Amino acid sequence: MAALRPYREDYTMMQEIGNRGFVKGFLVLCVLVAIVFVGVSFGKPYFRYYQLSSNTRDYLKGDTFNPQGIRANIMAAAEELNVPLDEENLEVSVKQKNVKVRATWSETVDFWGYYQKTMDFVREEDY
Repeated sequence: MAALRPYREDYTMMQEIGNRGFVKGFLVLCVLVAIVFVGVSFGKPYFRYYQLSSNTRDYLKGDTFNPQGIRANIMAAAEELNVPLDEENLEVSVKQKNVKVRATWSETVDFWGYYQKTMDFVREEDY
């Protein structure tokens, strides 16, 4: 009879772990990790958008009214942030100390080839 006692204790211990919801907890953890992954994947393009607009706004606050200089600075910032901005999608106009910048680009978020979402960004800044 003494030999069966440890088996019963192990069995009841395993039964208690199962009753606590190990599988359910593991599935919830997997779902939370997937949500964080999706959030980070979709968050990166929006972070780049806001970062580029902040850099553009900071540069426009200077006393530079040279369209070529503004264009070069914005393109350098876009390259640094890995924003797929082309020269033809960036418009800079200066009229009597009023600078207008318009930039458009698209980014595609890819989830291992199963789902692709293309996001279009338009940034207009007047100063």
